[in-house]
Amino acid sequence: MNSTKRKFNALLQGLSSPRPSTDDESPAAMFGHRVPSGSKVVEHEAMLQKRRRLGFPDETAPRMEPPVSSGLTSLASSIRRTVSDATTPKVRRDGPARYSPGDRDELLKRLATFQEITDWTPKPDRISEVEWAKRGWICQGKERVRCLLCHKELVVKLKKEAAEGEDGLLTAAEVEAALVDKYAELIVSAHQSDCLWKRRGCDDSLLRISFVSAKGAIEALKGRYEELCSRAAFLPYEFNLRLPEGMDLDEVISQLPPDFFTGRNPTPEPVRPALALALVGWQGLNNTRIGAVPNTASCHTCQRRLGLWMFKSKEVDANGNVVVPAPMDYLDPEREHRFFCPWKNPAAQSRGHSIAKDDAPDMPAWKILLQSIKNEYDLRRVYEGRLKPSSKPAAAAANPSTPVKTPARQAPHHTPNASVDSLAINEEDDEATRDAKDKERWARLRKVKSLFDTKKLRKSVSNRPETPHSIKSHKSTRSIKGD
Repeated sequence: MNSTKRKFNALLQGLSSPRPSTDDESPAAMFGHRVPSGSKVVEHEAMLQKRRRLGFPDETAPRMEPPVSSGLTSLASSIRRTVSDATTPKVRRDGPARYSPGDRDELLKRLATFQEITDWTPKPDRISEVEWAKRGWICQGKERVRCLLCHKELVVKLKKEAAEGEDGLLTAAEVEAALVDKYAELIVSAHQSDCLWKRRGCDDSLLRISFVSAKGAIEALKGRYEELCSRAAFLPYEFNLRLPEGMDLDEVISQLPPDFFTGRNPTPEPVRPALALALVGWQGLNNTRIGAVPNTASCHTCQRRLGLWMFKSKEVDANGNVVVPAPMDYLDPEREHRFFCPWKNPAAQSRGHSIAKDDAPDMPAWKILLQSIKNEYDLRRVYEGRLKPSSKPAAAAANPSTPVKTPARQAPHHTPNASVDSLAINEEDDEATRDAKDKERWARLRKVKSLFDTKKLRKSVSNRPETPHSIKSHKSTRSIKGD
């Protein structure tokens, strides 16, 4: 009875387990390599049957790999790689396509693809990298652009050779102008018919730097300054810099908040070259793979990179005299920006101002930043009491009716509480003046009210002496009553 039950359980286990493949169905037999069935296969099958009877799952049983030749292994692996490559979609390096005409960060990412001089050479303003990036194009290779949304590609090359035209021989300038007109049209029309970038591109004001919040602008300046301070050993000397006209570092340092130079900096003393570069929009360069690049600065708006070693004097003596000059004569931090950068271009920074005055000149971003720092400094002085918007003597002179404090009531000696006492006296004088004016006003109102009192008016009329006309009227009234 027990043996019959065990056979029945074994039969059920065999039905539930997968059927072992035969030699003809094995991958080795399919490729011409037949695996001989020997005693090892029989022993392995018996071991599996025993484990099933004892209740052990098949997943925990040791597996016996069939002997396959090395040629078959390499062929199977190559086929597996081919199939996986065909079924697995390729990952785009530039990320998923997005239509975002109002996203400034996405516009800057597209502009960053044009920064390699080996892939993209400078073009005229009408077909510059800004115009292509505003319509969703990125630089794909050597003078080649591609739309992220419709994947249309286009080669942009300007041939300056003379050509034969309808009216005769065309000059190189005429050929280039015609090509510029054609490419300016293709920036929009080269997209697919259903591409959204064909309908609308980015606005011109998207590159403009916002200075709505003066505190936010100063915090951003501090972040750029601290990044450059971490590269202080590679920064050029102050005499290697040629600052823009109108920038006074001493004045800027005096107007910055007291805690500006405290933070991650090891010393509270200002690093003047780092501050000068940060004021014009430069900051440290950080690479996504290797991290911070110590000898390079960058602008996150125009994606320009600046090699600091090219502008620092190689050797300076103890007196500050240059022994070995730098490869470049000087560093002009404003000029090193690209032509469309708002830190340099006043027109790019002024775009989008709807309430700008006609007589107000356009200013680059660094000048607006200096004005924001000065405005915040003046406002901070007002809050601290060092700068008053209007003085009391000037207000008293403008209004003669305001009582002025007499010298007899002033404090005889200057004490720390003299300003408080004078302020209290002024408040008392103002209160007394207000009370006197209120009393005078109420007296006038009572006098006017008395004129309209009906009882007094009737009494005054009744006490008035009678006139001949009034006597005749009384007599006529009496005769009528007698009749």
